Amino acid sequence: MTRFNSIPLERRRHPRTKLEMRLRGIRLDPDCGEVVEQLYMNDISKSGIGATAGRSFYPGQRIVLSLPTPSTGGQRSLYATVVRCRQTDQGYRVGMEFDNAAAAACREADERAMVAA
Repeated sequence: MTRFNSIPLERRRHPRTKLEMRLRGIRLDPDCGEVVEQLYMNDISKSGIGATAGRSFYPGQRIVLSLPTPSTGGQRSLYATVVRCRQTDQGYRVGMEFDNAAAAACREADERAMVAA
């Protein structure tokens, strides 16, 4: 009997880039706990991020992410929606999708960077 190892089908629309940094997330539903959360980004793509958190989030939860912008030394706020959350040994692994306006802003920034290069 032949045994095949199946390779999981990649469902993402955009490739992920491994990028680890601390983020601040502001939950837009202040009735269920702390409003400001510390998140640890693990990866990012044009459509969202993967992060680790110390508490669980629920699918559909809206969050404002504050990302540092090294070129200006400031912060950039992006709106995201939690797509998935699962518990791991390190806390909770959270997958978030940028809202349409945030995703469009990321694409525009990428295009500007390509033109400048």
